[in-house]
Amino acid sequence: MIQGVHLVGSVPLASAEVVFRTVSGEIGDRLRRIPDGETGPRSDWIVWQLPVFTSQPQLEVVPPGPDSWRPLPRVRVAEGARADSVIFEALGYADAAIASYRVFARLKRDGHIPVACRFQVSLPTPIAPVTAFVVPDYQGVLERAYEERLLRELRLILQEVPHDQLAVQWDTNFEFAMLEGLFPVWFEDVKGGIVERLLRLSRRVPPDVELGYHLCYGDVRHRHFKEPADTRKLVDVANVLAGSLGRPLNWIHLPVPRNRDDEAYYAPLGELRLRAETELYLGLVHHTDGVEGTRRRIDVASRFASGFGIATECGWGRRAPATIPELLRIHRELSTPIQQPGGPRHPFVWPSGFERIPDEDWTRQPVDTFGLRYDTVENHGWYKNLDPTVEDLARHLTDGQLLIDYSGGTGILLDRLKLRIFDRQVGVLIADSSPKFLRVALDKFGDDERVALRLLRWRKEDRRLDWLDEAVGPALAGRGADAIASTNAIHLYLDLEETLASWARVLKPRGRAFVQSGNIRNPQARPSDWILDETVWAIHEIATGLVRNDPRYAAYRPLLDDEARMQAHVAWRDRVFLPVRPLAYYLQSLEGAGLAVESVTARTIEASVDHWFEFLSAYHEAVLGWVGGSVKVDGRAPTDDSVRDRLALIRHAMATLFGGRPDFRCCWTYINGVKR
Repeated sequence: MIQGVHLVGSVPLASAEVVFRTVSGEIGDRLRRIPDGETGPRSDWIVWQLPVFTSQPQLEVVPPGPDSWRPLPRVRVAEGARADSVIFEALGYADAAIASYRVFARLKRDGHIPVACRFQVSLPTPIAPVTAFVVPDYQGVLERAYEERLLRELRLILQEVPHDQLAVQWDTNFEFAMLEGLFPVWFEDVKGGIVERLLRLSRRVPPDVELGYHLCYGDVRHRHFKEPADTRKLVDVANVLAGSLGRPLNWIHLPVPRNRDDEAYYAPLGELRLRAETELYLGLVHHTDGVEGTRRRIDVASRFASGFGIATECGWGRRAPATIPELLRIHRELSTPIQQPGGPRHPFVWPSGFERIPDEDWTRQPVDTFGLRYDTVENHGWYKNLDPTVEDLARHLTDGQLLIDYSGGTGILLDRLKLRIFDRQVGVLIADSSPKFLRVALDKFGDDERVALRLLRWRKEDRRLDWLDEAVGPALAGRGADAIASTNAIHLYLDLEETLASWARVLKPRGRAFVQSGNIRNPQARPSDWILDETVWAIHEIATGLVRNDPRYAAYRPLLDDEARMQAHVAWRDRVFLPVRPLAYYLQSLEGAGLAVESVTARTIEASVDHWFEFLSAYHEAVLGWVGGSVKVDGRAPTDDSVRDRLALIRHAMATLFGGRPDFRCCWTYINGVKR
């Protein structure tokens, strides 16, 4: 029996989600990686790239020629235009991959995709669309521009998809047509030029991302552009790649024509020189002769190669969807499950006597609309600030460990972490001072046995919140936490040194602390980067100017002359949006609590003005409470009209502050430490 199955790329189903669910359900235990099926406009391989060329103003569209790949129009550089002025914009590969990975991650989190499976992104080499859609005289001059854009798409994918979840496949098709002398070539050494390009592309894939090649002889109407005499050219290219990459080659896929069950076709496979880590997949499966024909080809191939998995010759996108169930059945019947990596699992268990969800007043209250509204901020673009912390946690957390998400609110960090560490049994306790936020978290995670919740209660007599060890109780404090994370919150802690000391009391020796905030004055920040909360002070200053000078806000001018009231509102604002403190203050406090600082980094995060306005709208009383009044300062709630004016003034001030730009840049500071 054959171990393992490979899917080349396209699957003619309704969506990426349907593809993931369908193939995982039928042959998931045979797969090491799963593509998104290249559904919709991508189903016919590179045809969807034709508009990328025809929409270029420097290029003109001409009819297909006698040597065209298919009867599709092609382009040439227009009269008077310069070829080096052609710049390709988004190709769509990055957008599609990033969108599909979100679906993949959600399904993997929910157990619908095997833990060990990676997300496979199949990309054409630039030779393919350039050969297909550019007349021969201009293929050489346009190749570099297209390659530059395709590599940028690859970089975008690498930025957005975690490397330990990603596999990249280069679809290598037109190269073999060139080696067979069927298509014109714009470089002199055909084989050398092809191999050099394949190596150049593949060296842009980091070693921690899996890499493979689909070597192909074409699939137009289920026919090759030329029937290969044998596997000689395929084996020659595979051997050069395996020996020259300088990084692991994780798999090679080779096609097998349906009518080839003679030894002559397979004999060169005996000369394959693949390294131990490289999986070999042969395209032995054909729908038209099913299990019997595939078994016959397997038998002959086994005389010259061993340890290979099976696949079809090419992607399935040009097949009728009705054939997919039978194709999956053939793969399943003729293969066995792959051996999953890793040893025995170590499940997470809460300590004896610990109550995961305490029976307290807040747990019995209805969900609050403010908490629900706050929970939507995780969809804001600036919440990408969580991604580096998620990656740090993914690097360090292992089976059986406990993370405390301090000031975890509604569980926004946990939402993202669950989409990242699919393969680990980790417990998470969310501690927060807001019962409204925790009530939302209870709705989201109450059924997850690995999630616990704790309210940091306000101790009125001591004028402080619970310390962490007080909140979690002796059972959990005795067990100890393996890591504590504090995201977007440490700048709010008034009793910082005492708070950090309580962290240290709960952390195990060598336990880790992951801290980040956009409100730390970091000397590493770029000069153009904002500190997030300082925008609130700037909004206040601009708003006072607008009230004094813009007749639309004339009704609020007298308020500006009530200095005592204005100072009271500013003081309230500064309790909600605390004055920014320098990086050194946080580093000294961490060290003083017994947490050795291992690293400090600064990152620029793009924030949407619209998203930041939505966030500030939830705190409008603190931002501009003097417009219309507030309960906290004036003892009375503002009228609906006043709230509308207040929000309009915040929006107007933000438009002035950012000059109408849609985004602004912020500095986020990341501090990682370990308990001594």
